[in-house]
Amino acid sequence: MRKDLSRQGAQKRGERERQAGLDPDDEAARWLASHDPPPPLRAPKSATKSKTLHRWRERRLREGK
Repeated sequence: MRKDLSRQGAQKRGERERQAGLDPDDEAARWLASHDPPPPLRAPKSATKSKTLHRWRERRLREGK
């Protein structure tokens, strides 16, 4: 029995299906591109969190708390 598809798994599957067999000149492909644009790229949360946490710790040390 298969497990339910996770959110991340569903996103990956959708991405693969969109890239698989669509002709860019196809009317359906144009509609999909205009109504379902790719998500904007952003930095991983862990990198930002580590940097922010480091700055917070440094600030606390400088203030003597």
